[in-house]
Amino acid sequence: MTSRIYLFALSVLFGFSLQAQTTQNIKGQVIDKDSKAPLIGATVRLTDVAGKGAISGEGGFFKIEDVEIGRHQLEFQYIGYEPVTIPNIEVTSGKEVYLPIEMVEIATDLGTITVSSTKRIGSYNDMATLSSRTFNAEEAERYPGSRQDPARMASNYAGVQGTDDSRNDIVVRGNSPLGLLWRFEGVDIPSPSHFSVAGTTGGPLSILNNKVIGHSDFMTGAFPSEYGNALSGVFDIKMRSGNRENYEHTAQFGFLGMELMSEGPLNKEKGSSYIATYRYSTLAAFKAINFALGTDAVPAYQDASFKLSFPNKHNGQFSVWGIGGLSDIDIVFSDDTVPTNDLYGENDRDQYFSTNMFVLGATHTAYFKNDWSSRITLANSGQEIVADHNFIVWDSAAAVNKILQLDTLYSVLRSRMYEGRSTLSIALNKKFSARSRLKLGLTGDLFYVNYLDSSRNEYIPNWERKLDAKEYSGMLRAYASHKYRLSTNLTMNSGIHLLYHSMSNEISIEPRLGFALKVSNRLNFSVAYGLHSRTQTMYTYYYKFTDSLSNPSNPTFDNHNKNIGLTKSHHLVGAADFIVNKLLRIKMEAYYQTLFNVPVEEQGGSYSLINQGSGFTRFFPNVLENTGTGKNMGVEMTVEKFFSNQFFFLASGSVFNSTYEGKDGETRNTDFNGNFMLNTLAGYEIPVGQKKNKSISFGAKFTWAGGRRYSPVDSAKTAADGIYVHFIDNQRNSLQFPDYMRLDFKLGFKINSKKATHELAIDLLNITNRQNLLTVVYANDPDNPGTKRLVEQPQLAFLPLFYYKVDF
Repeated sequence: MTSRIYLFALSVLFGFSLQAQTTQNIKGQVIDKDSKAPLIGATVRLTDVAGKGAISGEGGFFKIEDVEIGRHQLEFQYIGYEPVTIPNIEVTSGKEVYLPIEMVEIATDLGTITVSSTKRIGSYNDMATLSSRTFNAEEAERYPGSRQDPARMASNYAGVQGTDDSRNDIVVRGNSPLGLLWRFEGVDIPSPSHFSVAGTTGGPLSILNNKVIGHSDFMTGAFPSEYGNALSGVFDIKMRSGNRENYEHTAQFGFLGMELMSEGPLNKEKGSSYIATYRYSTLAAFKAINFALGTDAVPAYQDASFKLSFPNKHNGQFSVWGIGGLSDIDIVFSDDTVPTNDLYGENDRDQYFSTNMFVLGATHTAYFKNDWSSRITLANSGQEIVADHNFIVWDSAAAVNKILQLDTLYSVLRSRMYEGRSTLSIALNKKFSARSRLKLGLTGDLFYVNYLDSSRNEYIPNWERKLDAKEYSGMLRAYASHKYRLSTNLTMNSGIHLLYHSMSNEISIEPRLGFALKVSNRLNFSVAYGLHSRTQTMYTYYYKFTDSLSNPSNPTFDNHNKNIGLTKSHHLVGAADFIVNKLLRIKMEAYYQTLFNVPVEEQGGSYSLINQGSGFTRFFPNVLENTGTGKNMGVEMTVEKFFSNQFFFLASGSVFNSTYEGKDGETRNTDFNGNFMLNTLAGYEIPVGQKKNKSISFGAKFTWAGGRRYSPVDSAKTAADGIYVHFIDNQRNSLQFPDYMRLDFKLGFKINSKKATHELAIDLLNITNRQNLLTVVYANDPDNPGTKRLVEQPQLAFLPLFYYKVDF
């Protein structure tokens, strides 16, 4: 079946390539980086094609027509501004190229200035002094093993661990994934992943579609003051607007889904546009037509996104946008006749799991006289997670003969969890001069929860209702950020962030400060500090349990952690950035992070929330108090060759140590202390054909990381509980899984036909079929049906993922 699909796709590709269109348009907008005002009259020039260029007109928009298919370099110049060079622009026949360009005004009052052409290699957010990188959709598609997932793409960057094949959790510098902030169109959002478990920020598959992602930022430490309620990192996603002049579409079919994307003008005269995407699970579609897949545990999911953009007065824009996803899976073992394992389920129970997530918003931007601009966003988001578990009791007589025969199904979990948020965000931007810029912001969040969650041990008839709440809470944040060029080569970023959370009735005042020194056109140094805080996972405030320690004679069943405080962290980071030449960059960063006010169990022991937030299990600790601490320190290095001469590579490595202290005061490894991480990836592209309208691409990625920490299991307590695995407390994280290693390979073929671009690619994940370990669970013994034991769950085996895409 798969071979037939490839043969058909190749025949289509070659058939369409007979009459190839050799030109396409490059369009975009040029604006002032500080004021965001459009720059009219900027010169745009193709440096590799003589006499080809344009001048930006009204609104700063430009258009270069009839550019030959292939890769090109653009240079932007404007009187009084630093030139900007954008290399490696891929022009295809199926879609126009759109480039948003920001230019920096030269500060003439700083004395003699040497002006050189610059290329974007850092962050789009210029308030980010270091530990920040911009990315776009092309990177998510280019990197082998990324599965067109922005979160998995980020695991290629220094300091980021991506060693869980089953999920796209982002572990930054030894921190829990709970410390990550997801931001979309300027507002915080729930985990944008299918099958995301409550209390996590990741999942097996991203809802975000990289075809609509504009230039966005990923930050790993000491982030600017506009970002709050984050401890480890920030994923700041921007959604691009649709084509204002022409209709363009994309269709894609692959292992991970069937997709459609469309964009174009709503009103060409007014410049309004739309862009929309939809994806449906390929495996679920095959199951619907009774196509044999070899398993009933088929993940069904669908997601969509859209943005409507309307230009208005003051060179501003009003937009309405949204993303959302639905997903469900039934993992059923009770109909097995022989023992089996599943990457996403425990084999002692049938599991029925579904998740829904959405974000809807409207944004208005405006630019005024005197270099003021504003951005106002109103958004509403929600996430629902539903889980039902039925414990399997096998027939004991059949089990003697190692035959699986169902005796009874025993309900042990019924959970419905909904979390909603309404957000109003107001941001002001003021450019005082080429040296000075100020950003102010105010964000209010209203949270709503509706929880109903009951569970029981398979041996105990009574249910325990852990969650039963319908309540509101709030959070208010404000910030001020100031960028000031102290001299020609020295820039200071300073700011302050204020956070108030109604659950803990706590106010956090968080200073941020950074300096960037340009020693030469090739060498830069930077240093930054920040105090950051984070609220706890929402259901932590509401789950109920019996507290028999505080009042043994009259224990109460209540939500004893409703007023738990914020976790806080100091970040100190230093960086050196060496630009060897226009195409090669070496960057090193060293960081020191201390965490405090970490929730730990009041009763004592090693438990700490610092270890939570990954995997598919929830956590329900005892009474918590904010007395725990943590420490992360390390050194990172990145060597990157930007795409040129058909070749690119990116190598990143980090050596780090991540420890914590619980209530008992003992220093231990965190769950995420692998101690080292190495990623190396490279790609090569070969133009083929007389008109070079075709290309073959090769890519490879190798990952090597220290194994995750884990604890010896308390078999007696685990057997008595029957639901959750219990560990020997004083030996927590004293063991470590073997090193994680994975080699991925990607092969692609692209053809620019007369009016479309066709692409066929295959991603070969874990081509050596190495059995990395995922976790240890207490489940049915596959060798002795009817009994339970600790079972090691392996990670992803060799998996080929293909897709065929056409832009037209």
